[in-house]
Amino acid sequence: MLVATGRDRRAAGKSYTPSQNSKSARNITRMTSGPLTSIAEQLLADARLLDAYAEANGLDAVDFSKESLSDLPLDMEKTRYSIIDRAQNLRRLAQGPRDLLFELLNHHVPPKGDISYADLAAAICQDEILVRRMLRVAMMNRLFIETEDGHVSHSAASRILHAEPGAMDSSGFLLEEMFPAATKMITALNKYPNSGEPNETGFNIAFDTDRSFYLELEAHPERARRFGSAMRWMSQGGRFSNQHLARGYNWAELDRPDSVVVDIGGGHGAVSIALAKETKNISFVVQDLPVCATQGAERLDAALKDRVTFMPHDFFQTQPVVGADVYFFRYILHNWSDKYAEKILKAVIPSMKEGSRILCVEFLPGEESTTQWTKKQPYNMDMIQAIGWNSIERTGPDWKRLFQAVDTRLQYMGTVTPLGCSVSLIEARLESQPNGVH
Repeated sequence: MLVATGRDRRAAGKSYTPSQNSKSARNITRMTSGPLTSIAEQLLADARLLDAYAEANGLDAVDFSKESLSDLPLDMEKTRYSIIDRAQNLRRLAQGPRDLLFELLNHHVPPKGDISYADLAAAICQDEILVRRMLRVAMMNRLFIETEDGHVSHSAASRILHAEPGAMDSSGFLLEEMFPAATKMITALNKYPNSGEPNETGFNIAFDTDRSFYLELEAHPERARRFGSAMRWMSQGGRFSNQHLARGYNWAELDRPDSVVVDIGGGHGAVSIALAKETKNISFVVQDLPVCATQGAERLDAALKDRVTFMPHDFFQTQPVVGADVYFFRYILHNWSDKYAEKILKAVIPSMKEGSRILCVEFLPGEESTTQWTKKQPYNMDMIQAIGWNSIERTGPDWKRLFQAVDTRLQYMGTVTPLGCSVSLIEARLESQPNGVH
């Protein structure tokens, strides 16, 4: 079962208490300075100046519904720009380099030390002035640093691009696949109004292909490799860590020797492997296309072979594992419009027993969020799904409608978002009677 109940359930995870980090707890009330605090205090001082000016001059209070800071005198305009600059710096610092790359996403800038613009330009066979211009734009977003003597060195964010191939592949995927597709989204909407077909998208128009995203990548091995690498890197830790899934759901309730979880479209089994390490008895069957299933089996740690197995399977075909406790979909159904998502789920229904669960892991737009920034992420992903697949990141009510359209016996149990995680778990159970009536 989900750790909490109801659509607005927030998960389960550990909230901060002094006992969890007693050193921090003792020091936190005494801490009066530091880079974040310093910037925030300067930002607050500037904000008070601007608010005071607005009040003294009868200007409307600043909000998002109207323009109220136009035609400011020079000193107040400088204050406004100072607020913008400090707010950006505060945000970039608080995000850290990894979260920063998810928004902004080089190998000739050394990982340590620096390099002159002239040497860097020579290394990549480009004009020095052009290199300087381009890098200074990147530096405004905290990618790279210009030293006092006019050389280039890495920032924390650009160092990750240098050190971690998956980060560079993520950048390439977004810039070379999704950005061109985004520029053709409106063209696709006009050409294919209200389409749910995966080959009638901005991606198809941008790359002049009739093949859907995955079929197109199959024909281009390097692009397929880059996409796979990008997805692994994006999912490897932090707010996408599989540990959130392990701890945000009551797996202990299922941790019996006869329990079976079918990981549908599970790739090389990263999620099942993580869950197997967190449980003692559950058996996991990872299903994917033949090549992927074979590779996953070959790479599997020998210590897990008695609990994790791989099986070739096309998820549009009838599910071959009958009577499993959980049929698990992670980042699968968001790639398909409702028309195809229904087909995928209907292929599972004949194999489910009463009480079997469908558990999906996806972004969940509309969930309560403490900040506009975290609230924004699912909507960004929703646009990527529309651009590349004609698909959707579903809200809680969307999931409920989808499950009912598949089979009226599928009871929507709600959602949960583990603390610190960017994605949510969505659950449905097969009841003996329609709409959960016994």
